[in-house]
Amino acid sequence: MVRVLLALDETVESFRAAREGARLFGPDAEFLVINVAKLPAPWLPVGGFGLVSVPFPSWDDADLALFSEDELRERAREAGADSTEVLTSVGDPVSCICAAAEDHDVDVIVVGGHDKGFLGRLFDPSVSAGVVRGTHRAVLVVSGTGPDRPERRR
Repeated sequence: MVRVLLALDETVESFRAAREGARLFGPDAEFLVINVAKLPAPWLPVGGFGLVSVPFPSWDDADLALFSEDELRERAREAGADSTEVLTSVGDPVSCICAAAEDHDVDVIVVGGHDKGFLGRLFDPSVSAGVVRGTHRAVLVVSGTGPDRPERRR
């Protein structure tokens, strides 16, 4: 049985990737879905020394998750990935996705990809490219949006 990690967030690209992963690997695959909430980077100017990172107080992952586990399970079901195990995490998406792939010994990671342009990548690096570089596991990057995409959530 193939173990597939689907990285699912609020973007249409990730939903399309989840749908393609479910279609390609079929009903016999074991799906694990992960949603990672990014913490904003708190930087404060400090005199003439530039910017300094300020530590966050400890938050519960459930307080920061983009989706509840039930919502995430429903989105996975809408994409065609039934009987899905759900993970939510807070932090750097690339690190969390790669760590989940290792912890759960998946065979393939499915992520959505889209072109953010040079400036977009400069300020918000590509998660799909980071996952490809950050793991030894097979990674399927599904780019573009299909005509059957759900509305983007914010």
